[in-house]
Amino acid sequence: LGQDFTLGSLKDDGYDAVFLGMGNPEGVKPSIKGGDVQGVDEAVAFLREYNLRGSAKCGKKVVVVGGGNAAIDAARTARRLGAEVTVVYRRTKDQMPAYAEEIDESIQEGVVIKTLVNPVEIVSEDNKVSGVRCLEMKLGEFDSSGRRRAEKSEESFVIEADQVIFAIGQTVDCNAYCSDIPLDIVDSSRIKTDVMTGQTSIPWVFAGGDISTGPASVIDAVAGGERAAVGIDMMLTGANHAFWREEQKVETSYDPDSDPFPYNRERLPLLAVERRRNNFDEVEQPWVEAEAIRQARRCLRCDYGKC
Repeated sequence: LGQDFTLGSLKDDGYDAVFLGMGNPEGVKPSIKGGDVQGVDEAVAFLREYNLRGSAKCGKKVVVVGGGNAAIDAARTARRLGAEVTVVYRRTKDQMPAYAEEIDESIQEGVVIKTLVNPVEIVSEDNKVSGVRCLEMKLGEFDSSGRRRAEKSEESFVIEADQVIFAIGQTVDCNAYCSDIPLDIVDSSRIKTDVMTGQTSIPWVFAGGDISTGPASVIDAVAGGERAAVGIDMMLTGANHAFWREEQKVETSYDPDSDPFPYNRERLPLLAVERRRNNFDEVEQPWVEAEAIRQARRCLRCDYGKC
C-alpha cells in the first residue's frame, strides 16, 4: 500500500470501502549520539525477524533499553539465543510498564535489570557497538502520568555491549500509505476516525487499531475492527446488523445466592528455569484438571454480600 497500489487505485478498481488496520509496525529510535552505528537495533524489528525466520542477529552482550513488554520480550528472546542481557530503564522497577510476572521470570532466566539508568551515548569502535554510556537517574516530582519524574544526575558509566536494542515505543508513517487521499491525520502517526464507526474523513475509508488510537492493546484493536465492520455495513446497507451486540440469555446452573468459595488464586506452574533458558518452549504450564475446576469455583463476585 502506497507503492504497488494506493487507496485511490482501490477506489478506481471498484472497491466500495477500505479498512486500514496496519497498526504501528515501526519502532522508535531516539536521537542519541552514536545511534546510527552497526549493532543498534529496534525491538519490534528484532522480534519480528525471529518470529518470521526462527533466527535473528543477536550479539553476545546485549543491552535492551526500555521497560515495557516489548523490552522484556526482546530481552528474554536474546537470552534464549545465548546472549548476556542487561535491561536499562530510567525509572524504578515498580514503575516499569511491563507485566510484573514477565519481569520476574526474565530475572529468573538470567536477565540483569538496571533501573534509574538512562542511556545517553552509544560507544563504538570501527563503527560497531562496544558499549552504552549511561547516566544515573534520581526520582523527582510527580509528572502528568502520575509517576515521579526521572531526573538526570552527573554520574555516568559504560555498560559493555556488542548490540543495543531499543524498545521505547512504536509508530507508523500514515502519509506513506495515504498520500493520494486527503485523510485527516494527527501528528503523521494516527488517522482521525469516528469513535463509534471507525469512519475517517473520507466516507469510504475506515480505520481501527493502533493506527487510529496510537499504541494500545490487542483487545482495543479487535474492538476497533468490530466497530468498523458495523460502520462499513451501515454505510453500504443503511442498516445496523450488529446482531451479536444484542444481549444473549445464557442458561446456567450458577446460583448467585450460594456460598462463594474463598479459594486463593493459584499461579500457573512454570517450566523450570534450566529447561527454558535455551529454547522457546511454552513457559506457563496448565493446571491439572482438579486445580482448574477448583479455580473455576473461586468467588469472582466482588459485590457479594455488600449490597
